[in-house]
This record gives sequence, C-alpha cells and structure tokens, in this order.
Amino acid sequence: MASANETPGYIPVSEWPNLDALAVGFNEHLMAESPKLIGKSLTLFLNDANLTRIAHRFIDDDTLEWEIQSDKQTGSAKYKAFEVRPDTFFVDFYKPDFQEQVSLVMNLRTGQAIVGFSGFQIKDGQKRTWTRFSNASIDRRNDVVPFAPTTDLIGKHILYRYTPRDAYEHIYLNQGTLTWHCLSGTEKGLADTEPCKMLKLDEKLYLLF
Repeated sequence: MASANETPGYIPVSEWPNLDALAVGFNEHLMAESPKLIGKSLTLFLNDANLTRIAHRFIDDDTLEWEIQSDKQTGSAKYKAFEVRPDTFFVDFYKPDFQEQVSLVMNLRTGQAIVGFSGFQIKDGQKRTWTRFSNASIDRRNDVVPFAPTTDLIGKHILYRYTPRDAYEHIYLNQGTLTWHCLSGTEKGLADTEPCKMLKLDEKLYLLF
C-alpha cells in the first residue's frame, strides 16, 4: 500500500486491506440513535414468494424481539435505530443464530419498507458477502407503493467523507453501475466499478446497494 503522501497507482485486489481494517473509524460521523420506536410493534409483510410476515417489537432503547409468523421462529437482538427523516427509520440488528445481519428501512407515514438480509459465504475459496432485499409494507397497508428505482444520480460525481481521514469519490455511470475511488484513508488509491441499485426513499434521500 502507498504511504499517506504518495499518489498510488493500480493496486491489485490481493493487496487490499481486510474487512476489519476497512471498518476502523467508519462510525465517526454516525448520526444519533433515535428512541422513537421504543414500545412500538411493527409487522412487515414482505413481497416475496412466501408472503413472509415478520413482527418486530421494540422493547427498549437497544433490544427488539422478532417473530417470523409463518413458521413461528422467534428471537431477540440488540438493535440500532436512526430517524433519517421525520417518520423514516433505518434499523440494523444481527441474528447470531442465523449469522445474518438485518437492515430495515421503514417510512411509518406511508407504510413503505424494504428489508435487507446479509451475511458471509465462501465462494471460490474466499470469504464473500451476500445480500438480498425484499420490498415490504408495514402492518399490511393496501395503498403502499414500493420505493422506486431512480435515475436522479446518473452522471453525478459526489465526494463522501466518512471520517476526517477517509474520503471517497463516487461517479454514477448509469442506473445500475457506479465507480468509486478512495482519495484518502485506509483504502487510499483503491478503486473499482461495481453494480449498484439505486432507490429513492424521499426527496434527496437515496438507498444504494
């Protein structure tokens, strides 16, 4: 890897830092957690082949109980909740028995939601991440329209500063592709072009994955 003062050239993937190194400090600009879900019970009706229903009961400021109602699987987890816009929440928690991270985006006003499940798998002898998403509605509201794909970002060149040290530029090439490049920090000099789905959650509020 290049030093902080060098301008690096191409860096092969084999020389990239591991996931533990990449995660250091990335929560420095994290917004304050929200207590507004405490005491609420929200059931998400997933738009999947099984029409899965998952109830979430927010017990206190860091514990929730979940239940997959179709097969009666239950559990509890430590969660973090962030109100990213009025009545729009991002909730994140880990299910250790399933080795699965769950991410929820919920608009309590419109009933819109999307659920992300992610974890690790071994592929071609290497540890890789996997993620799948499902649109959902909150408490089975019939008027819910899924968060829509967007073209708003196409052609934009945006600088993201995750920490005082870590800065990245993103170039959104089309509705399914972005290029990222680390300008400073742990990944300085690393760059790649990757598939990317872009959903519009609200005015100037987007979900990228």
